[in-house]
Amino acid sequence: MHTNEHAVEIDAPAARVFPYLVESEKRLRWMGALVESEQLTDGPLDVGTVWRDVFEEHGQRIELEAELAELEPGRRLRVRLESRGFDATSTQELEEVGGRTRVRTLIETEYTMLAARLLSPVVTRHAQKQLEADLARLKELVEQDPR
Repeated sequence: MHTNEHAVEIDAPAARVFPYLVESEKRLRWMGALVESEQLTDGPLDVGTVWRDVFEEHGQRIELEAELAELEPGRRLRVRLESRGFDATSTQELEEVGGRTRVRTLIETEYTMLAARLLSPVVTRHAQKQLEADLARLKELVEQDPR
């Protein structure tokens, strides 16, 4: 199991931050490699909601299915990710103190194909840098949001 983890403190309440974690159009704004996100299930956001996400980076296109496994609006969400070559779980926890929100992201990945396992140290290091850049963009976008 390979792990990536990072946290950022955002000068906004959790209620303003949380939509950026779950709404496709907002996720497309701060997740650097995410180029498409489509909810596949009908109805409001809830455990069991499924998206099709497409990431593009360095000439590679990765399509995955993401299923919402746990949801505590404004506090926590966990998403299971499945794609050719890996399975992962992404957990995001929000802690609000004094109108500021700390967002902590933990991604645990298991590489399922031999080639992916062989490249896992490089991929994991790159994923860490991407996570840090993405959360910095999230912070910037939420703090600039005029709401």
